[in-house]
Amino acid sequence: MTKPLKVLIIDDHIAIIEAYQHAFSRLSANEDYTFKIDSSTSCDQAILKMNDALTAEPYDLFFLDISLPPSKDGRILSGEDLGKEIRRSFQKAKIIVSTHHSNNYRIYSIFNRVNPEGLLIKSEAGLTDFMTAIKTVLQGCPYYTKTVLEFFRRNIANHFNIDDKDRQLLYELSKGAKLKDLSESVNLSIGGIERRKRLLKQTFNAADKSDLMLVKTAKKHGLL
Repeated sequence: MTKPLKVLIIDDHIAIIEAYQHAFSRLSANEDYTFKIDSSTSCDQAILKMNDALTAEPYDLFFLDISLPPSKDGRILSGEDLGKEIRRSFQKAKIIVSTHHSNNYRIYSIFNRVNPEGLLIKSEAGLTDFMTAIKTVLQGCPYYTKTVLEFFRRNIANHFNIDDKDRQLLYELSKGAKLKDLSESVNLSIGGIERRKRLLKQTFNAADKSDLMLVKTAKKHGLL
């Protein structure tokens, strides 16, 4: 009998986890696959299960939501950060990312930081897409929904260079952090912080120069 593939589904919505579980169940019934499925509804819970798996039975496949609340210690800010941890710790595992964000900023960021084998825009994906994505990725081929394919087809020349420092800065600003406190929390000089804020506002073409507008624009593009 084929050894079950170990899967971790990470999403903060129980209904979506159940939809993915149904897809795996249908796939098991119709294809030559068996799965051992775990699920987590938060970054902290996922990290605990990942740590346990490292000393026992590693995961083969991750279904990862991008819009997850930050971990309690603030080290993991979203599913993208968690995806980086997965890549570092489970180098042989495959990742299917799901997100409701369909703008170019977020798609580029996901590929730049996580480089998943599959990327699904939630509004475009249903049970059949979930099943097809799982089967395609396990066969060693990438799977993307329509908007992601269109992103590649246009061969976008703009590179949205939003690095980890930028994301940490945006996160601290979204919590209302003042300039004098940012230097310590982001580990940058005040001059460095002001420069990054200026470049971020240019990148997002923010309607005005306030930090509030910068945070609102970052949220609009799914970076917070």
